[in-house]
Amino acid sequence: MNPRQKVTITFDPAQPDRVLASLAQLCEAGAGWMNLLPGVVEEAAEPEAGAGLFAIFGTRQAPVTMATLMPPKVDRRSTEGITLGLLHPTGPKAVPRLRDAGIALPEGWKVRQDHARRGLVVRTPVDEDPAAVVAWAVAAGTELCRAPMTGSWQAVVYLP
Repeated sequence: MNPRQKVTITFDPAQPDRVLASLAQLCEAGAGWMNLLPGVVEEAAEPEAGAGLFAIFGTRQAPVTMATLMPPKVDRRSTEGITLGLLHPTGPKAVPRLRDAGIALPEGWKVRQDHARRGLVVRTPVDEDPAAVVAWAVAAGTELCRAPMTGSWQAVVYLP
């Protein structure tokens, strides 16, 4: 079994060309995935300490978001779009929170999950523009991030 090749790209959200090229490569292969992470002040990326004895029963979640983009498999390209998962530290019901912030789900996108611990998972239509998917992931990730951000983002691409 071959280990997956991993490529890391630091990018400015206004210039996602290299990220879009990698996403196109994943979509063509119908395999692999990409994680998008905001650049944050290093000390701020640590999980917050819990409150006393009862902290052992909670989840210590980092205040940073992470979006995962997965292409449709080759045999499903005609019926499925890109799947976008968003882990975030803001609790349940991220979709209404994003909508209130002016970051509504684009028309035709379907919510598969909006859970406090497992995050938000949506699927785009088959013909959705990958640039729109990346732009929405960055906008939503920025809104839901609770750590001070640097402005740059990182894409970690797991090639098939």
